Amino acid sequence: MRRRIIGLLALSAATVAALLTAGASQAAEKPVPPVPFVELVSPSGVGRLYTADPRELDAATAAGYRRQPGTTGFVDRTATTGSTPLFRLKPSATASKWLFTASTQERDALITQGWVSEGTAGYVATRPGAGLVQLRRFTNGSEWRLALEPRTTELLNAGYTLDGPVGYVRQNYVRAGAVYFGMFHSGGHPTIIQRTKEIYGRDNDWWGGVRDFHDGTHYATDNWPGEDWSNLKPSIGYYDDSQPATLEKQITQATSAGLSFFNFYYYWDNTKQRQDLTDKALDAFLQASNKDSIDFTVGVCAHPYAPLNIPVAQYDAVATNLAHYLQQDNTLRTNDGRKILNICDARGLGDGSNAQVKQFIDAVRAKSGQDLYVMINQAGFDPQQVTNAGANSPYCTTDGPSIEARSYATYLRDQRKFYNQAPTGAYGRCVLSDFDERPRYPIENTDVSKIRWMPDQSFCGFRQAVRNATADMAASTRPSTVDNYLFLYAWNEWHEGGIIEPNERDGCRYLDILQAELALQGPGCTS
Repeated sequence: MRRRIIGLLALSAATVAALLTAGASQAAEKPVPPVPFVELVSPSGVGRLYTADPRELDAATAAGYRRQPGTTGFVDRTATTGSTPLFRLKPSATASKWLFTASTQERDALITQGWVSEGTAGYVATRPGAGLVQLRRFTNGSEWRLALEPRTTELLNAGYTLDGPVGYVRQNYVRAGAVYFGMFHSGGHPTIIQRTKEIYGRDNDWWGGVRDFHDGTHYATDNWPGEDWSNLKPSIGYYDDSQPATLEKQITQATSAGLSFFNFYYYWDNTKQRQDLTDKALDAFLQASNKDSIDFTVGVCAHPYAPLNIPVAQYDAVATNLAHYLQQDNTLRTNDGRKILNICDARGLGDGSNAQVKQFIDAVRAKSGQDLYVMINQAGFDPQQVTNAGANSPYCTTDGPSIEARSYATYLRDQRKFYNQAPTGAYGRCVLSDFDERPRYPIENTDVSKIRWMPDQSFCGFRQAVRNATADMAASTRPSTVDNYLFLYAWNEWHEGGIIEPNERDGCRYLDILQAELALQGPGCTS
């Protein structure tokens, strides 16, 4: 059994090299992001393994290694200007303790003494720089440990001595992306367009309700007097998201603040038997001249009602359509290089059973010809059942109970409890910016008493929500596959109040908070 465990771990030298280069074909405009460098304690309690390979992490934990909370920084997957390899060695083939060094001289001397090289664990910077912290090596005579410079006193007090620095790594690296609601174009939201004509007298206006509340309609002032609605206008104006020029502006806004991806809603109309509602926005994104500066992922929203549910008989057609998006170079990837497919609502896949959800996922994997990493939104689907339904992990976008409670304070109180409803495996966290569907009155909901919003939401609350998410990451012992990914609700859910897109009143304030709290890389938001 011991030889089998070591065999699993020894895969890393070869596997890491392949996995670390996954995604290298992505556009040059967007560097390959660093990945979590995770610490594990050997089953004996002596010996520390550090890995940037999520699959090795999974194999090691299955073999009895204990993942330690958080990360030991983030290392690069490929060599970059100013970086050097971080070599991994151990005293013998059967040893369960490791030494890491960036020195080829030390590596070669140890190999001469009979040590076993396990290749490159990743790449570290040779000099300090913005966002970097020194990675140090320590020993207590029985094992070697790596730790970021701020932990030096802690390790010295625990009986370790400092062996010296091995390079510089990022202390944090969050891959934050926003849900994109691509219905702001002709045909994108038929109900809003029709009801806007009936109530407000305007033809073909997909901004009905939002525009009217901004402009002071009596439906707003009679029911919520004194409310400031001047945020209900994008900084770039009321737009048509079927136009590539619109997406180009939004990509610039998002990437300037350091966002990594957009998560596009995807709808299939089973009566038309084709993609519908959000297809024009997604196609406009793929036509944008700067699309390669940001990743994207598709979130299949199969609602449990016609015509947006997906019957089993149409699985093949949907899978064929999705394959087009999954073949794009800038499809969002996991930390081990697999392309991600999100399912924002699985309840309408066939009869919603685990078996028929799995049948859909299998069909998409087969049609794409790839080892896809599939994530199912825990909203409406038991996160404990996600792997039984053939997916890899749950993720979240909103917190339904807090929305129904109409309280952002409740959301903040229960945020990490909501995360922990997911099992101990991999998980994609989320942050809810706000929920306020008052602009839907009366075009989508004529009963004002049923309109939901969070009167206690504030920018301070949003900042705390982001901090709650990062605190959960810092304490995490989950697999590292998507552990530093954060789904933001939302870029432009204007009729539901989930808006981090720059607006007329607040400018870039949401994006500024995200960039500051998450230390996102970018020149600063441009509104």
